Amino acid sequence: MQLARRQFLKMAALAGAGASLSRSLAALTAPAGPTPSAGAAVPDTYRHWQAQARALLEPLAALFVPGRASLELHGPASANGPQADRLESFARPLLLAAHYLQSAPETGAAADTANAFRQRVAEWFRTALVAGSAPDGPESWGPDANYHQLHVEMGLVCLALQIAPAQLWQPLTRAEQAQVARWLASARRSGYVDNNHYFMGIHIIEFLRAHGYGEAGDEIVVDDYFDRLEHLHRGDGWFTDGINQAYDYYNAYAFNFYGLWWARLYGQRNPARAARWREWSRRFTAHYEHFFAASGEHPAFGRSITYRFNSLAPFGLGVLEDCCDLPLGRVRRLCTRNLDFFLQHPIYQDQGCLAVGWLDRFDASAELYTGAASPYWAAKGFSPLLLPPSHPFWTASEEPLLSERGDHAHVIKPAALVVRSVDGEVELLNAGSQVSHVNLRYGAWKWSKTAYRTGTSFTCAFPAPTNWSPDSALTLQLADGRVFGRHSTVATELVDDHLAYRWALGYAPEQINVGVDTLVWWRAGWLLQLHCFDARQPIALRLGGYALPLREPRCERTHTSRILSAWTTDRARGSVLQPLHGFDDEAWDVRLDDTSPRSHLATPYHATPLAVRRRAENAGVLAALTWTGTDPAQAAAWSLVTARDGAWELEHPQLGSWSLRHSQLPALA
Repeated sequence: MQLARRQFLKMAALAGAGASLSRSLAALTAPAGPTPSAGAAVPDTYRHWQAQARALLEPLAALFVPGRASLELHGPASANGPQADRLESFARPLLLAAHYLQSAPETGAAADTANAFRQRVAEWFRTALVAGSAPDGPESWGPDANYHQLHVEMGLVCLALQIAPAQLWQPLTRAEQAQVARWLASARRSGYVDNNHYFMGIHIIEFLRAHGYGEAGDEIVVDDYFDRLEHLHRGDGWFTDGINQAYDYYNAYAFNFYGLWWARLYGQRNPARAARWREWSRRFTAHYEHFFAASGEHPAFGRSITYRFNSLAPFGLGVLEDCCDLPLGRVRRLCTRNLDFFLQHPIYQDQGCLAVGWLDRFDASAELYTGAASPYWAAKGFSPLLLPPSHPFWTASEEPLLSERGDHAHVIKPAALVVRSVDGEVELLNAGSQVSHVNLRYGAWKWSKTAYRTGTSFTCAFPAPTNWSPDSALTLQLADGRVFGRHSTVATELVDDHLAYRWALGYAPEQINVGVDTLVWWRAGWLLQLHCFDARQPIALRLGGYALPLREPRCERTHTSRILSAWTTDRARGSVLQPLHGFDDEAWDVRLDDTSPRSHLATPYHATPLAVRRRAENAGVLAALTWTGTDPAQAAAWSLVTARDGAWELEHPQLGSWSLRHSQLPALA
């Protein structure tokens, strides 16, 4: 890359920002190694990724209609309007196509068929780009506008055109390129939402400048947008997502993806800024690899869950930019397991295209901005295909993932998260993400829970703006049945055996207010939760265990004086809740037939045990143990041996003794 950058600067100095600069940019964005010569061996690992990309493209190609600039995908419509959905149905598959088109040519008996498929895909996207960008044409997407979704997709188009310029951009005539540039330029002065969307303005303007369509003031705007983005940085490559006030996977597939792409394409304009974003990405991936279970799954958490293996975006790009310090064999294993984990599930709709949902089609999980083509933002997950077949990434000896090496906990202080591995699964303990008023419309349950576990997921609550689901959370219930949950959150302790945070349950219009200090400890599959509350008016409190995912409307439930448990009928997985103090009732939140709408993210049915305080007023303490896993012996009840001020002792028939020491531990009878 150093030689490529020197060549870029030399050519830019000689030729300015015209056609020569465009050609030098194409050289910069070319694959980071030689294309294999005829007969050269291409690793099976590389071919596997390439084949998966093509397999996802094939049902899309079946929908190509000559002269059209969108794909008629079946699925929900977004609240962004039909023009945005039309553009999205072009732009997001375009990114998938770009990753595939720039990959090494297939060889052998399949070469001719693959080459014909490549040509067909590239030609359709080029002609669609011209048709959609025509200002008065029948397929026109129309111009951008303030705070419109169009510029989000436009930024994506700019990236795709630079991932595969030889197939998607360079074959266009000068007049066609100028038409596309005029369309993109409609976003040059738009207003952008105060979050990761600033990257879209950056990439649109930088694309225009690089291809000879720059204007006075462009550089100032880019620098201003970057200053706003960098103001959101909290350390080690973690960002709070602007008005969303949350930490989730947008750190991976937005901040640490778009930032690295800018450094790769345009970093020579500001080497110090490029180095800063590369270093942030280096630190981020060192934390982020802890998110992936032995199965390859990552915990469902935050918004845009339907993007699935989009979570892989920073890994391949980080390796390409030499700012990922993780062993290559481990990174490849992580990426491949995550990709294959999702592709082996029924995540497709009736046309064979990606559907909205997590492990299957579940349209109700969509955000307001989610349309039928939205899941194709998963295309960013194909960033490993940016690495040529000759790269050591494809041949390095595999190493086990961190989650395969045994139980451990990893503290991420900038994001106020603790990520722990337990029996090969991964659990995300969330002490710092806010459920802001903006996030309410996306579903408070995406950030308001105590824990998010692979293999379990969680339940949703509809309509999203006014509901909280009860699993893995402490929620408040009013006499009229309304439920409220966690909003404001500040982490107060983050260590490798427990965390603490201060927060509030409430509702502003009626001044409903319950202040809470929470402490959470962990041991194997168990969490011990202590909630010290102060209620300003009488309310009921409910503490939910894990929502047991069920593919069939049956489970085995047990309710004794000490414990509530639910198991799948084959005893493959269970959910257990053991109240310790402060509760006077128990209940269940279940869907075991089709008379009520589905709410579990991963499966059609579920069962969640609940511990209830029917009337909470003034100050009080709630304590309980929650568990999920696969080992019935581990699911046995604990004995609370002693509970003195500052010191508790528990005993378990399989796990042995558990000693807790903390100044906030109260004495219990």
